[in-house]
Amino acid sequence: MQTEPQTRYSHTLPELRFSLNLLYVGRLLLGMKADSLTDDEGIDVFDDQIENVTDELIATELLHEAAVLAGDTLPEITPTSDTVM
Repeated sequence: MQTEPQTRYSHTLPELRFSLNLLYVGRLLLGMKADSLTDDEGIDVFDDQIENVTDELIATELLHEAAVLAGDTLPEITPTSDTVM
């Protein structure tokens, strides 16, 4: 099984993807509320934050890919079967 090489940016990518998904869900839920509860300012805040997190995610993905291409990867940790009990 071949896996993606790990870089110093690998741990950040899932966190950013999860944050972006939560923002999309929040935006969806806010859009489903009654018109009296939603205003353009509230939706604009979500849209701005979605744009910021998207930009950060894209930048981090590019840094990760550049690190992989440059060979700047973390050493693989293999589990050992010699455990002390």
